[in-house]
Amino acid sequence: MPYEQTIVLLGPVTEFTVLCQACAQRVVENPSPLVHGTLRRHDDLAWTECPAGHLIRAVRAGRDVHAELTQPLW
Repeated sequence: MPYEQTIVLLGPVTEFTVLCQACAQRVVENPSPLVHGTLRRHDDLAWTECPAGHLIRAVRAGRDVHAELTQPLW
């Protein structure tokens, strides 16, 4: 089952580490489902992917909502 993974960053946060939910379901295949990513201070949206290729969308809280921030990943 595909996961639509979106994380929300608060304030001036520019780096994050999150758990890939898709990989967490398959712990045996990927023992470390942690993903590191960045969102530049003046950007509203960034994408990162885990080593297995699962997309994770990062959005900044408190900004205007653009269509891409609300579209399904698949």
